[in-house]
Amino acid sequence: MTSASGANELWRRVALVLGILVGLALFCYVAPAMVSLTALDWEEEQAGELKSYSGYVTEEEKRLNSLPLDEYIAEKTGGQVTDVDGAQWGTFFQQVQLASNAEYKSSQYGSRVSEEDKDDFWKPTRPVEVFFKPDEIPYSQWGLRQSDSQTAYISTDSGSETIYLRLKYHDYKTSVGAMSSPYRTAPGWLYHPYRTIGIIIMILGLLLYIFLPRRKKQPDDISYSTGSMLAGDLVGVILLLPFYGLPFLINGGTVQAITGLWPVTLVMWLIACISIYLFYSNAWNASYLIELTKDALSLVTFKGVREMRFEDMAAVDLVALSNPGWFRKLFLAVAFLSVISGRASSTQPLGTALLAEGAVYGGLEIKGRSGGKPIYIWFSDQMGGVIINHFDRVPEAIEAAGVPFNKEPRAIEGFTMFM
Repeated sequence: MTSASGANELWRRVALVLGILVGLALFCYVAPAMVSLTALDWEEEQAGELKSYSGYVTEEEKRLNSLPLDEYIAEKTGGQVTDVDGAQWGTFFQQVQLASNAEYKSSQYGSRVSEEDKDDFWKPTRPVEVFFKPDEIPYSQWGLRQSDSQTAYISTDSGSETIYLRLKYHDYKTSVGAMSSPYRTAPGWLYHPYRTIGIIIMILGLLLYIFLPRRKKQPDDISYSTGSMLAGDLVGVILLLPFYGLPFLINGGTVQAITGLWPVTLVMWLIACISIYLFYSNAWNASYLIELTKDALSLVTFKGVREMRFEDMAAVDLVALSNPGWFRKLFLAVAFLSVISGRASSTQPLGTALLAEGAVYGGLEIKGRSGGKPIYIWFSDQMGGVIINHFDRVPEAIEAAGVPFNKEPRAIEGFTMFM
């Protein structure tokens, strides 16, 4: 029958949800660690001991300035400078030195500088950090330990000069969080290594949602309109994106959302789960088809076909379904907290809460003669508009079969997906 072709309605929403879940997590993922290298001009460093914005220079600074250069280097580095083989690493040192001294176009590592350091407004006056992934350089052999803000010094002979570099370890798992974040981080393509992949996955999910084949509808089909299903999916996206994605932004990254303020993440993700059920419900509704015969009414979905004979119906009631009270209060509370926290940059949380508060769905409740759980057919959206095409044929067929039909709306609470 048509239930098999309706399965695509489920898969298109699975693709969209997975695209958002996986793509957004990759988009917000932060590299666990980086190692930065900064070129050092010790003569300039020593001369800088006498520079002061206040004009006051301490005795210690005067003493350091008066030391022979070799002694000054030894004191500033603690005598821990690792000599690196120039034959193997000479070119590397030269290229890092160029990038660190803001000669970005002349260096092959010019793209490895923080985006803040490349901002013309904040043009640096000192050598800047050049970032590398930990597995790109043998930093541990050069004396650098795996701990945030740890430093080490290396040098190599290049012609008639000795090039010095300072290494610094950046542990983003500990330094990036809800309460703090480094100002000058690695450039975006290193700091967010999977951002492009995340965008591609989200686009693929959207394309599958759009272009997976749909069941060919006939002019007289009794089914939900495509527009109402698109509106339902849009509501799902509006719920999923903020409640799933905000923990990443609040905590600074994907891993940080779990290791940081995880109670906030847990609450928001539980609310985001509501949208998952909403997508499932929309998939069911999109594959929904009512077929009428002289003796029965059949409901067709991707799950299969359910036939209800008119002679087995005890009664049919018109019902008006609203969201449960606790659900409406929860959304109002979340909107209120968003406003007073100062994090609300738009009216979206309040709009979502009002949507949940005022939603009322119209439907038919069909009770069987043998008892059991009633069968519900939801034919109107939250604003009262009929969303099942040619639905008027259904109550006509029920009345024509002589089934008792109560047309006075009865108020009930719940979720359409569970009824």
